[in-house]
Amino acid sequence: MNYNKYVEDLHRNFSVFDEDRSLFEKIIETSTERREDILRDVHILRERVGLAYALLALYRQQVNTGFVLADPLKPEGKEEKRFFDLDTGITFRLEWNPDRELRHDHQLLRERKVIAGNVDKTKLINPDKKGEPCFLCEYNIKRQNPGEILLEIDLAGDKYYAGANFAYITNNHFTIMSAEHQPQQYRKKIIEVSNDFIDKTDGYFRAIFNGLAGASIEEHEHLQVTTEKFPIEEIKIENKNVVYNSNDIRISQPKYYVPIWIVEGQDKTKIEIAADRIIGAWHRLNEQGHTENIISAKSGYLYRTFVILRDKNKLAENKVGKKGAMAAFETGGNIILSYEPRIKSKGETNERETFDRANLETVKRLLKEISPERQLTEVEFTHIGD
Repeated sequence: MNYNKYVEDLHRNFSVFDEDRSLFEKIIETSTERREDILRDVHILRERVGLAYALLALYRQQVNTGFVLADPLKPEGKEEKRFFDLDTGITFRLEWNPDRELRHDHQLLRERKVIAGNVDKTKLINPDKKGEPCFLCEYNIKRQNPGEILLEIDLAGDKYYAGANFAYITNNHFTIMSAEHQPQQYRKKIIEVSNDFIDKTDGYFRAIFNGLAGASIEEHEHLQVTTEKFPIEEIKIENKNVVYNSNDIRISQPKYYVPIWIVEGQDKTKIEIAADRIIGAWHRLNEQGHTENIISAKSGYLYRTFVILRDKNKLAENKVGKKGAMAAFETGGNIILSYEPRIKSKGETNERETFDRANLETVKRLLKEISPERQLTEVEFTHIGD
């Protein structure tokens, strides 16, 4: 994508004044050493134009200073395939993005100030089972990630921090981390936080939550957000798929290759209650094994919550050449491939080969292989819309 066109479209979409545009440009050109100046200007933009526009400025600053390891707007080295599926109405995306593999280059991470050298880990907090200090605690980030700028946000009455994801999956990809060190475990507040975020960004961003189904850091609660639309938002919903319908919300269970429930409508509170009841019913079927991916989106006054039911024992499947766990980006219809071994060995996953050979059946198999054995049916819970 052409950068100048992207920025022009962005300014036009937000109908900004010249002074706002100038402040946006100032932020993205400022070095991270002037962190306080950047945050002051970001807060000014947020007051004038809104949270979404302020986050977009902060993201471009993090790209321009190298904290985000490559520019999502530059197409070099990246490829995409799209497959329309008549059965679901979804156009799946399969993306080859070798930029993701830069996260394993520790020398580059130090050069870009993603990580600091010679950090005394004994002075950091909340170590995991391996003794590594938590990567998402604000206290630690300030000391071991010198290139990262965190923006504090109040969401559903709790404090969170937004930080650009240095190994991006999509453009404007942020991690939203709780100020409290608490486990990455579903609670109803997660849906409230997600909806508050998409509210405060006027639907410009989507929010996702990976329970224990793709979350790489399980010790600290966090969400991910992006401005890019998920293919699953175009899923076909027929009358026979509707489980509950009222003036306030609609609940459906459309055809998909992983079990999915969609709760949508204008009454945010009722949506949160209904989605929570669905997830609660799923957990009760298998408290140890069941988990979820959640995608929250908003268009105008319409809220949409996609609850994708997962099993911790079926997070990844290498039979068709995908390395690592499938999380919300993948179950949302956007499958990212990036791994190509330097030395090819028999039987080793090679995502480049997967991409080259991929067709619609590849995507279907990737999703079907992680589909839980158990399903959740309407009769297993009652009054989900009440």
